[in-house]
Amino acid sequence: MAGIGFHLRKLASEDNLSGLLRAYLHSAVVAAGPWILLVISITLITTFTKYIVGLKEVDEFLSIIIYNFFFSFIFSAPLYMISARYVSDCLYQRTLAPVPGIMISSLGILLMVMVPLAIVFYTLYVRMSPFSTLLSIVNFTLLCEMWLTMLYLSALRDFRAITSSWVLGTLLGIFLSVTWGKSYGTSGLLLGLDLGLLFILASIKAHVLAEYPFSFRKAKEFRFYFRNYKLLFFSGFFLFSGMCIDRIVMWMAPEAMVHANHLRTYPVYDGATFLSYLSIIPSLALFVFSLETNFYDSYISYIQHIERNAPFNLLEEERRSIVDKMLANGRAFLVLQGSLTLSLLFLAPLVFDWLGIGFMQLSIFRLGLIGAFFSALNLCIVIIFSYFDSQSNMLLVTVLMFVMNALLSFITLKCGFAYYGYGYCLAMILTFLVGGVRLFLFLNNLHYHIFITNVVKKQNFEKLDFS
Repeated sequence: MAGIGFHLRKLASEDNLSGLLRAYLHSAVVAAGPWILLVISITLITTFTKYIVGLKEVDEFLSIIIYNFFFSFIFSAPLYMISARYVSDCLYQRTLAPVPGIMISSLGILLMVMVPLAIVFYTLYVRMSPFSTLLSIVNFTLLCEMWLTMLYLSALRDFRAITSSWVLGTLLGIFLSVTWGKSYGTSGLLLGLDLGLLFILASIKAHVLAEYPFSFRKAKEFRFYFRNYKLLFFSGFFLFSGMCIDRIVMWMAPEAMVHANHLRTYPVYDGATFLSYLSIIPSLALFVFSLETNFYDSYISYIQHIERNAPFNLLEEERRSIVDKMLANGRAFLVLQGSLTLSLLFLAPLVFDWLGIGFMQLSIFRLGLIGAFFSALNLCIVIIFSYFDSQSNMLLVTVLMFVMNALLSFITLKCGFAYYGYGYCLAMILTFLVGGVRLFLFLNNLHYHIFITNVVKKQNFEKLDFS
């Protein structure tokens, strides 16, 4: 987040409503903008084509996108975390020359792992025509690359160009999918969307390479990061899989749908939980803004005092300032997200009636709202631990989230439809309780963790050559 942080602090320092609004909107774009645009494009594609192409083909198309969306997110997350750490260290060393090499190398590693995985899945398990199989593999690969490339967007300041690339790519994907879907069914829908994603991905890479005008050099320290940040690697996997493993479990429900291509989904549960996740976008934008402005100031001041060998009383003042800023940000988050969640809990019937959604999903949606609220808090806790490089705590929180969500979702699945959604909700609450206590204890002993538990990592880091 270092790149966007500079831009947000500049906007916030303008001390006027326009600057604050622009800073908040930029935070929203980074927090969930591309994800929302992708979902909007898929929604419009299915809306425009379901009566023209046929429900069977549209359902098959949606099942492929749902699987690719979730699993690309999960499997690209570990490499995303490692790459983010590598780029952050480059910024700390005030050298951006390795960044193009990091991006190209990380994308190469991702392709070497993800393409064979997609080929095995779509050729051995899924039943489709060879052309649809090929397009599904391409779609999965494009999504994996897109999530990883998103890392480098946070360092770019030309948000207008980035947003226009996303909008143009989205419109292109919708137009081509609708046009070709009429003639070629599922294959046409996939081909149109893939070309739209390809346009977006090419635009993002072009912007990144223009922002970092350095010649490509092999990212020679990747081996060091994989060796010394194993816990960070696995934290990325368990964080995102822990947030959506309940949906994968619920695909095994008796009420789930088995599509013609052999994929299973559960539209009732998937739709309700997706809508509930939309409720946390404003709060995530607020968190990014608060984290990169007022929390960052206290954090960097604390680190600078350590580097200057400041006396203990000054370090303690800075530690208390960090805790105070966190509490203030937490209160703002609770007020905004709490108000939004409570409002939607009470207004859910009206919202469902307005959107034309069946009330069968109402209970799952309400439980999803509460679960999404605590899921956002868990994400905030993990991000704060990452600031202080507390990999063990990150792994603890994310593994707990994964295990609890999988276990409780499986138990509620066996209990029947009336209990669907309780597993996810309870898992997020329990994870927050454990994570919150761990964060409180960690911050109370912050000096110890900075000076003792991180000393070996600091010594190893100083041996690196970023030139």
